[in-house]
Amino acid sequence: MTAPVIYPRRKRPNTSLQWLLLVAVLAVLFGSMVAPSFLWVKRPPEGRPNLVYRGRVYDFPVVVEDGEAYVPFRFIKEVLDKNAFWDKEGVVVVTTADKVIKLRAESLTAYVNQHPLNLKFPVIFEGKEPYIPATTLEILYPLATSLIEENGVFLVKRLDEPRRFAQVKVASIIRAEPSVLSRRVHRVFSGSEVQIFDDVGKWVMVETKEGFSGFLPKSSLTREEVKAPEVAPPVEYSPSPVRGDKVVLVWEQVDVATPDPSKIGPMQGVNVVSPTWFHLAKTPGEVENRADMRYVNWAHSRGYQVWALFSNSFELERTRAVLRNSDLRDKVIAQLLIYARIYRLDGINIDFENVYREDAPYLTQFVREMVPLMHEAGLTVSIDITVKSSSPTWSLCYERDRLAEAVDYVMLMAYDQYPHNSSVAGPVSTIPWTEWAIRKTLEEVPAEKLVLGVPFYTRLWKETQEDGSTRVSPKAIGMTQARDWLRSENVSAVFQPDTGLKYAEKKEGQHTYKIWIEDEESMKKRLELARVYGLAGVAAWRRGFEAPEIWTVIEEGIK
Repeated sequence: MTAPVIYPRRKRPNTSLQWLLLVAVLAVLFGSMVAPSFLWVKRPPEGRPNLVYRGRVYDFPVVVEDGEAYVPFRFIKEVLDKNAFWDKEGVVVVTTADKVIKLRAESLTAYVNQHPLNLKFPVIFEGKEPYIPATTLEILYPLATSLIEENGVFLVKRLDEPRRFAQVKVASIIRAEPSVLSRRVHRVFSGSEVQIFDDVGKWVMVETKEGFSGFLPKSSLTREEVKAPEVAPPVEYSPSPVRGDKVVLVWEQVDVATPDPSKIGPMQGVNVVSPTWFHLAKTPGEVENRADMRYVNWAHSRGYQVWALFSNSFELERTRAVLRNSDLRDKVIAQLLIYARIYRLDGINIDFENVYREDAPYLTQFVREMVPLMHEAGLTVSIDITVKSSSPTWSLCYERDRLAEAVDYVMLMAYDQYPHNSSVAGPVSTIPWTEWAIRKTLEEVPAEKLVLGVPFYTRLWKETQEDGSTRVSPKAIGMTQARDWLRSENVSAVFQPDTGLKYAEKKEGQHTYKIWIEDEESMKKRLELARVYGLAGVAAWRRGFEAPEIWTVIEEGIK
């Protein structure tokens, strides 16, 4: 008989121990999730306070020397002012609507609109980066700063914005993020006041008077109010109004001497003339002057404003030498201001063409430094730009959007679609291409500042067949000359729908002459584009190329 199998007796599980283990595991898991809420945000090391601005703590190192706080230039450039400029020669440049401030590193003298100003502390370096003292920061911008050393805070407050405030109705914890699981920053008590900067769901971003910032639940606040700015924003500059609603400018080409104005006939509709008087000279920082007071007196007697053109002489290296040197930029601007005063000018038209693409930011900076000083002298400032293309020195050298922010008007030179060095014959400016150019430019320049450049000239092209190839040579001619050529050659111009222009050609042996006509009809179409797109007006290149009747067309079309 087989003995029965006896199984070992099982022990009853210790349920109390299991529950303890389960609770411990859950506590660890839950604690790992909520633990941060029981921890306080660490303060920065001694001597390196947190930079607090608009309720946020920024990761920019603040240097404290002799009780003065210094902020890195990067904070100004990236947070306060995208147009702040650090010149590699050791000059910090800040341009506002009405001021140009230049701070040279390690110097106690700043320059405001080219006038000296004594500083308490200089710009210093830490490594290769410039640092701006707090007292100077308050000169540059409408700011108030305070170094709260006991809390490890350098507080920066704006004075030109409306401010939201509220009272804490129940003691609460400011959190680093809008979550109850976020680390704690500071405890605020009932009745204390906080400034509100942003709303994030059921939370608000706040800042205390002591410089602590973070998030509070909206439910913990009461008695919210909005206070007016402590400093009024600067009044925007308005250029001197031209006669009529729109700018109607014509350029006056001056190669050596200004034409005798007594020989210039009526120009109906025109309210601005722009003689090409000032040019960058060969000597760096010098301005060549071809101005003539007789022309100014004549223009003013007719009710025209005079916006003298200032050119870079189309010289790449000459332009770079000035643009990249702070002192030379100042020197050029100072000369223009003197000439403007002597000749009683109403404005300056900047015509910088053929500029290195790498110098585009420097061209913008030059313009930004020029405009406040010109405005201070009551001058209107405009700049000429080319149609967008892939050319590095004729198109990509313009930061069109930033230039438009600075100046009063932007002149779009909507011509030379087929320039004088083109390898094929073509029109100066077709109507569809002109409209495309306007639309592309309006992506960066507001319509109320954009002036459409229109051509008074065309080109007579001669195509020559030699050894199976075609060689072209153009000649720029005015409207009357083009009409005379058609008549003398007994050629009729035919309208081309694809160009919006009249076209004519004539063959003589191995030569073919081609011409696209600029006349009253093409001008009406350009004026219509300016009207449809709500542009600020038109500018014509140049006086002397027009047919006499074109002024009547402009006068009627601009209305």
